Amino acid sequence: MVSTLGRQKGFEDLPVKWLIPFDIPKLDRYQRLLVYFSAKRFPNSVFLNMTGIPIPLSRYGTHVIYAGAAPFNVTPKYNSSPIWRLYRLPFLIALNRLKEESKNALFVANSKYSAETLRGVYGVESEVIYPPIDVDDFGKAFHEGGNYFITVARIERGKQLERTIEIASLSGIRGIVVGYLSEPAYLKRLRKLSEEKGKLVGFLPNLSRDELIEVMKGACCYFHPTTGEHFGVPVVEAMAAGLPPVVPKESGAAEAWNHFTYTTIEEAAEKLKQARDVDRNYRKSLMEEASKYSSKRFKEEFWNYLCNKGLAQ
Repeated sequence: MVSTLGRQKGFEDLPVKWLIPFDIPKLDRYQRLLVYFSAKRFPNSVFLNMTGIPIPLSRYGTHVIYAGAAPFNVTPKYNSSPIWRLYRLPFLIALNRLKEESKNALFVANSKYSAETLRGVYGVESEVIYPPIDVDDFGKAFHEGGNYFITVARIERGKQLERTIEIASLSGIRGIVVGYLSEPAYLKRLRKLSEEKGKLVGFLPNLSRDELIEVMKGACCYFHPTTGEHFGVPVVEAMAAGLPPVVPKESGAAEAWNHFTYTTIEEAAEKLKQARDVDRNYRKSLMEEASKYSSKRFKEEFWNYLCNKGLAQ
């Protein structure tokens, strides 16, 4: 049984119970807290909590939390202005009150970076199981190199997409940003910045997966701009397509491939030029590494974890 706060797409083939019969597109972090009111209606259950938040479910059953790094602790957006700090304050107060729940729950982290963050926030030790990636689909985009780099991210301020424009300007390599449009005003600002920097970066919001794969077929490499991110699924998707990823050292993304990691944007620009020029064999090795993150592997590892804890057989 899947339990959600609002009615969600993508669960048509599963039994789903929701608290509110419509989707709420905003306040994602606070929605995760409120899933508690939906989930608690199923006592004596094994709860697989995919929200990453230690909502108080242990009193109703066994509580397993699959979590990334706490976003309000590591994402720069939430420290960027008094408004964002005020926005996150109730959430941080709630998390502080929920620390007792973390002592009774089992944590599974989606990266070593996340596990370290969870240790700092909740004082817990976590098993690490990397998330599932549809590597076969993105393998269709494999090729020997193109003439632009690609960034895949939700188009919102927390993703630091200004860095994509900066790196294009510094390296002279054209770039394309693909992602779900979450903040139209932010996209408008990015397009203006791109024009000021020579129009080296284009934006393609809300593409389908097939359209994204077509864009990848013309790319030479991948740039990940977001520091403090718990993992970075698009990084492994790019690897499956043979695109060398340039990723921040301060992120879980560096665990997937650490050959082209950076701290400063100037360093990233140099790494991007190196990534552009790798040969076919290097791209093949990326594809092989990405295959380790398959959905089948995730299911097997998670099932084995549950079995070892006596929660499945």
